[in-house]
Amino acid sequence: MQKSTPAALRATQTALPDPPIALIANGFATQPVTEAVLAAVKAGVRWVHLRDHEAAPERFHRKAEALAARVRSVHPAVTLTVNTRLRTARMLGAGLHTGWRGPRPEAIAAPIPRPLGYSAHHMLELPPVRRRVVDYVTYSPIFPTSSKPGHPGTGGDALRRFGRQAGVPVLALGGLTPERVASCRRAGAAGIAVLSGIVHADDPALAAQAYLQAWSEAA
Repeated sequence: MQKSTPAALRATQTALPDPPIALIANGFATQPVTEAVLAAVKAGVRWVHLRDHEAAPERFHRKAEALAARVRSVHPAVTLTVNTRLRTARMLGAGLHTGWRGPRPEAIAAPIPRPLGYSAHHMLELPPVRRRVVDYVTYSPIFPTSSKPGHPGTGGDALRRFGRQAGVPVLALGGLTPERVASCRRAGAAGIAVLSGIVHADDPALAAQAYLQAWSEAA
């Protein structure tokens, strides 16, 4: 039997964007991804996650500033989160998402960018001190995905168990299609994170609408 999560673990939590669908703009510094992001925002996406592990720090910073301005010109209420680059997140007034590359959420000095997220694959990556400061975690991969060749995906039961233990909102990530959104929501996911399903779609706006509709209908 699972123990209930102490209330202190949820004390610092910032509410997730509505709808809680994070578009992972991997490689956002390239023009095709930039255009896909803007199309998705126009279609109703309200959470954009800027990620580019290959970009040099100054290029990342410059491109993030430019894309943030364009996204906010389309819809000023879009929530932005930045992967790993703390300086850029603070400069943009954006949230921060971290993982094994760091920085460790519990080691970030004030002011802490919000929302603050963490990429996790098992509970060993979420000690209590970390759960006390993050607003959400992503859990992956739920389904087979090209980014994790050979991994069968954890499935919905593992997602449900992880969510019960984590004590913070969990976003399902990995291999999600619109048809799989409902099963993730039934398993307790507080939201979903999508990369290739929108960014690499032939029509990013149409793809974004499909995910938004799937999430809404699964309520």
